[in-house]
Amino acid sequence: MEKERMSTIFDNDVSETGTSFIMHKNADKNWYAGGKVVSLDKIMICPDTIKTGWGMWNGTYETTYADKPFVKIPKPEEGYKEAFSLNLFTNDKKQYLWSRFSFGEYQAFKKIAIQFYQDIEANKGKVPVFQYTNTHETIELKALNINLPLFTFLGWKDRPAEFVVPVWEEPMIADGEVSMSDKVAAATQAQIDRQELTDDDIPF
Repeated sequence: MEKERMSTIFDNDVSETGTSFIMHKNADKNWYAGGKVVSLDKIMICPDTIKTGWGMWNGTYETTYADKPFVKIPKPEEGYKEAFSLNLFTNDKKQYLWSRFSFGEYQAFKKIAIQFYQDIEANKGKVPVFQYTNTHETIELKALNINLPLFTFLGWKDRPAEFVVPVWEEPMIADGEVSMSDKVAAATQAQIDRQELTDDDIPF
């Protein structure tokens, strides 16, 4: 199993590689990256980056992923929710890391995966392409309306040269420098202190 500690929700949410973290907010049905609303049209998904497992908020986002996607692993402890992570590339040549464990986003991810995942082996070197429908399926959960963003599978295409997945391993740092993990934790804590986090930001 693979463990990660990271945040995917703060306002200046851009990695050191230039890849922005993206999230879907249930309340207004919009996509956000870097604290701003972004529009999605067509997207490509890198199959090699798909991870599934468990995540929770514990001062930072903590995730535990299975060695292979969709392999069930035990919940580490109470408070963890089903989690996923993947890299996607848009038709306007922007790359995002979609790494979340809100209920609605996880259900939306499963609806995406079921449309292509069984055909990965037959399409090595290619990427699945989806059309964002800009529509939602609404389900009721504990008297709350959960809005699932919907995507339509368009087929497999050759991977664009621009779709290069960054290496997320944290480099060695010199004494006195601040690591990316520490920057993430500090930025997240600053939002908590300013009371800027919402229920959508802490995806329970």
